[in-house]
Amino acid sequence: MSPLAVRVGAGVLALLALLALRGKRWAYPAFVVLGLLYFPAQTHFHVHVPKCEQLLPTMKVLVLSLHNYAYLALFAGFYWMSWVQFGRSDARAVWALLATLLVGALVEIAEGMTMTGRGHCRLRDLVPDAAGALGAALLLAVWSRLTRKPGYVRLVRPHAAAAPRPAPTARAVVPPRGVVPPPPSRGLPGLYVPPPSPPDFSPGPRPVTPAADMAPTHEVAPREGGAIAARAAVVQRLQAILRRLKEMFQRLWMTIRRRRRTVVVGVSLLALVGAGALVILRLPAPAPVVTQPTEAPPPEPPPTPPRPLQAEAEGYYEPSYKFAVSDRRFTRLTLRPQPFVTFARTGTRDEVGCADARISPAAVHLRCEFERVGIMVTIEGQFPSRSVTSRLDAPVLNALVTVTNTRGETLFSARESFYWHAPD
Repeated sequence: MSPLAVRVGAGVLALLALLALRGKRWAYPAFVVLGLLYFPAQTHFHVHVPKCEQLLPTMKVLVLSLHNYAYLALFAGFYWMSWVQFGRSDARAVWALLATLLVGALVEIAEGMTMTGRGHCRLRDLVPDAAGALGAALLLAVWSRLTRKPGYVRLVRPHAAAAPRPAPTARAVVPPRGVVPPPPSRGLPGLYVPPPSPPDFSPGPRPVTPAADMAPTHEVAPREGGAIAARAAVVQRLQAILRRLKEMFQRLWMTIRRRRRTVVVGVSLLALVGAGALVILRLPAPAPVVTQPTEAPPPEPPPTPPRPLQAEAEGYYEPSYKFAVSDRRFTRLTLRPQPFVTFARTGTRDEVGCADARISPAAVHLRCEFERVGIMVTIEGQFPSRSVTSRLDAPVLNALVTVTNTRGETLFSARESFYWHAPD
């Protein structure tokens, strides 16, 4: 990714984090999704199956992992953001901690799939994530305790307490009425006599008799007052702790019952994510692709050096016809290293330099003046083959040789063939 794209992405994530801290619900999942997509975007979404290290770290490794201050601060901030988002839940500290650990595990898997960031998928890398979350939880708890008004907590009007039920009153005991036998019938025969009143079957008082196996009670002398008081204090303390635990579990149970749909969805989501992570971790790592190095082509043979030119070869050229001018015979022509012509006479040999010499790979132009004799030799020739040859029977230079005197009269003019010989 280009530096401009990295800066733009960091700015967008920072803006989403601020909005999530302000309580915007949509900004929280957007921050998580874009933060996880940052890793594959660095590799242009070229991912592979991660190979995660699941070894439990030693104490020395744990201490060294806590020196990763960047991840401590990052996941402490993410815990704060999650704590704000779960503000309506009674157990938002627990949910925020679970969300932080889940995102930390997803970040490790993303780094292992793309080989970015720290470049490893290791279980011990969750240590700074959990430490940052716990530190932020402790700071937020202390801050809430000190201010009594924790930030981003929705104030709920307390419900009116239900009226206490009246204690059941003891049933009034009505003393039984005595059974009175009907009075004997009086009066004259043939007169109406009213029927007797119905009998009263209400229970009457029973005499309380002690049981036969009941032992007589007697007062026990009290022990020492200090031990009894200490035992009573311990019992009261334990009873208070049990009452608080009972109240806490009752509140937690009532919260779960009220939000049972949310709890079921959250547990199902965590189970699915855990199962997916387990499946990804159990996948076999791709076999390394071994590319057989291709054999380097054999080096090209060095180019053959160019053959030397005939015009650059040192040596001398003998004409096919050795003509004579002014009692001197033309015997040879030399081009390298210095151009000159050679005339021979009985017992002597004269070498005449050429002041005007133009030698090219294809042609030769020489103008040589023999002042002592008073003649001028002009040679105009061409090379049939530009390369040097070792054949002594093949002419290598065809030239027109002209000899004139000081008055401009032509003394000799003919086309000659010259044969090359190596220097003496």
